[in-house]
Amino acid sequence: MNRLMEFIATGFYSGKLPKMPGTWGSILAAILLYFLWPTNLKFQLLIIFITFILSVISADYVAKELGNKDPDCVVIDEILGMEIALLGLSADIKTVFLGLILFRVIDIMKPPPIGFFEKLPGGLGITVDDAVAGVITNVILRLIGGLL
Repeated sequence: MNRLMEFIATGFYSGKLPKMPGTWGSILAAILLYFLWPTNLKFQLLIIFITFILSVISADYVAKELGNKDPDCVVIDEILGMEIALLGLSADIKTVFLGLILFRVIDIMKPPPIGFFEKLPGGLGITVDDAVAGVITNVILRLIGGLL
């Protein structure tokens, strides 16, 4: 297996940690976002675009190599979902923590329409369901922020 593709798809190998690989990938994303998330919306969108492309390509590659439609070790999609969850929002500790919790709950429960996107082929299906979970998380974070 191509080491670079594996490194990217597994979120710097965080997806290879024991138990709950998606949660480990999301925690890694939360830490990176807290320390490195730019305040400039254009830079955020650029990062999301690059992560999306890397996710589709690397997830597809690893899934084919492992002969598994959606391998647990692939967590680049969770990283993308967390980025989308914080799009246009402040990466302060409360928002990042709440975003992490909400994103994981939504990603695990997969409320409609998320399940539909999982059925897309290859890396696209692996990636887009988490992107949609990120959008839902972002909307909820904005609603919560508006209420507070």
